[in-house]
Amino acid sequence: MARTHRGQDCPLGWHRAHRQWDPRTVSPSSPPLTHRNAGSYLREHFGAGYVSVGLTFHHGMAPYPVPAPPAEFADAVLGGTGLDAYLLNLRADGPAAVRTWLETPTRTRLIGPHYAPERNADYHLSGGSLAGWFDTILHVHKVTPVQFLSRARS
Repeated sequence: MARTHRGQDCPLGWHRAHRQWDPRTVSPSSPPLTHRNAGSYLREHFGAGYVSVGLTFHHGMAPYPVPAPPAEFADAVLGGTGLDAYLLNLRADGPAAVRTWLETPTRTRLIGPHYAPERNADYHLSGGSLAGWFDTILHVHKVTPVQFLSRARS
């Protein structure tokens, strides 16, 4: 959420790679590309009024099969809780080991319009930490394709 000059909340929704506020590296590209993104400009303008929420998941269909993430990806650790879905506040105090993990550079899955499941590890975001990219994480263990709601109500 970002606050407008009128003091209203303004929710913004777009791909995770665009809304984080620290620079990041996108793969697969040759060579990998590191740059600022829209979230960094919004954070610069709105300060703490801009809240970046990252969506991660473990596996599922999106709309093609997506296997479990590689063990070294943050998504694998986040998926190891046994929970179906949860929010993780990255600004909250926590044990030193947890804070260190959240602030250590990592890789997360990055799936856009092009994805090859057999090259799962190639599709990732890197170059920063979860705490440097986001204010909170929404983690969903298993994702499914979009299902349209019927317009006709019984």
